[in-house]
Amino acid sequence: MIKNTKASYYLFEGMLNDGLSFIANYLNRKIGQLVIITDAVGNFIYPDQGENLCFDIPEFVDKYFYLPAIKCLYYAIQSDATMAYIIVEDLPQDRIEETLAIISESDLALTYHFSLSVRKKEDFGQSLWENFFSKSCTSIEEKLKRFEQNANIDNFYFVCILEAEEDSPKIDWNALRAYTYETMQQDRSEYITTIIAPSRLISILRGYPEGGPMNINPDWPGRKTIETTKQSIADKFMINYSLGFGRVYKPSGLLKSYREACIALALPRLMGENQFIRSFSQLGVFVPIFSNDIETIKNYCLQVLGKVIEHDEKYGTDFIGTLRILLDNACSWTTTATKLYVHVNTVHYRMFKIEKLLNVDFSLFQTRLHLYTAIKTWDTLQICNF
Repeated sequence: MIKNTKASYYLFEGMLNDGLSFIANYLNRKIGQLVIITDAVGNFIYPDQGENLCFDIPEFVDKYFYLPAIKCLYYAIQSDATMAYIIVEDLPQDRIEETLAIISESDLALTYHFSLSVRKKEDFGQSLWENFFSKSCTSIEEKLKRFEQNANIDNFYFVCILEAEEDSPKIDWNALRAYTYETMQQDRSEYITTIIAPSRLISILRGYPEGGPMNINPDWPGRKTIETTKQSIADKFMINYSLGFGRVYKPSGLLKSYREACIALALPRLMGENQFIRSFSQLGVFVPIFSNDIETIKNYCLQVLGKVIEHDEKYGTDFIGTLRILLDNACSWTTTATKLYVHVNTVHYRMFKIEKLLNVDFSLFQTRLHLYTAIKTWDTLQICNF
């Protein structure tokens, strides 16, 4: 198939000046009937339907596919992955070659148009990274306006983190991000952006809370199918991973939602879980603890455990490690001794010293519960680098 280079550049310049409608109108005129343009999962982009309509896209591996039963031609706009489709309905079979030649003229312009859209989301994600991990002088609200995202500063949003387990193989994170985005689109989720970070994807979606940001679960279209979605991603990429969700906030609270999503991943892992889905609001007694600012949480841990931590730092002991293992194993002295490769009397001696340092009675249930809560909180702060 020989492309009309002159027409390709004409369409490219027209797209830069007048957007996607310029290309669509050109194709309509040249083909002689209405064309449909969808995104990678079949959601209508052109013509504007005024509502969320989705076209059923059959699976095919070539650049185009013709379905004789309904006389429908599907043409994929591709870069590293499929970004969009051009669809022509009621097309006689004898007009396929002619129509493909016309559509191919728009390849350059459409590829650039959709690549630019993807790049804008990626740039926005990288810019948000500054707000999450470093000092940023520009607010998230200002960045939403600058990057013209599908977001409103008066709406509520939340952070979802996909984090691979340690035993997962090497992952193509760009492909995973693209597939995750397509899956979210299928669930009618209002996806804003995804940031690629070491061993994780950080996604921002719109939430619809009933009664404000302290709603128990972030209500969003994909919530009801999240387990099925998680399994399909795991099967496709052959990875094991967990999902953590922060609560819903207005854009100024996205940093807090991010931290909550981190905690929703870290705390269950400390308790031996993996391949889970957990919302911050499902963390029980730890929800009110971690709802405080980081400095307040840190001070709480140091008030409970500070003297043991100081003793370990000063004398090179690991009393905090002994306490952690004992609490994790239902306060079994023998199991703790076995895990530490020491005699059980050594465990008793260390716990005697810990009781003296903290001025507590370890035989009391409330003491054990108090120490367990504090040490899990402290360990979560360390893992999350807060």
